[in-house]
Amino acid sequence: MDPRCHYRPQEDDSRPGTSQEDPHKNQDTFKKKRKCCFSAEEQEILVKEVTEHQHQLFVTSKLPISRREAIWQQIVDKINSVTEVRRTVIECKKRWHDRKRRTKEKMARNRKAALQNGGGSPAHEEALDHMEEMVAAVIPEEIVTGIQGQDSADYQETTHMLGKSHGEL
Repeated sequence: MDPRCHYRPQEDDSRPGTSQEDPHKNQDTFKKKRKCCFSAEEQEILVKEVTEHQHQLFVTSKLPISRREAIWQQIVDKINSVTEVRRTVIECKKRWHDRKRRTKEKMARNRKAALQNGGGSPAHEEALDHMEEMVAAVIPEEIVTGIQGQDSADYQETTHMLGKSHGEL
């Protein structure tokens, strides 16, 4: 059984074959129970710690994987110290990834709205909250805006032509 999943027996005496006395009880009487969502305090700790260690976790390629995993474990330990719900490294990495993705999407929507408004202040700008501001600070602008002066169609055409000239196609 996966240690990250929590199961609890679900008794339903209204259905035949589901009582505790029946040795041939249905397998579907055990339902997967979801963990509760990350609290605001847990998210605050996650964002604060990851942004403080973001260079070590994501930028430094020479840092051994074991060291990066140790940093993640320290972050998880700090989160677990303030809650009764036990979090894992995998859950925290996923939560960070989701928060970063959603922040990038919001930044991109704001940028698109500003460009549609002639580069000025967008009429329907979505304000970033405190934690989104912290996440946005570690996201390079090029990831949201793209590299200025470069067209992805030009890149595809160039790589297509290079492939033909080298006999790869």
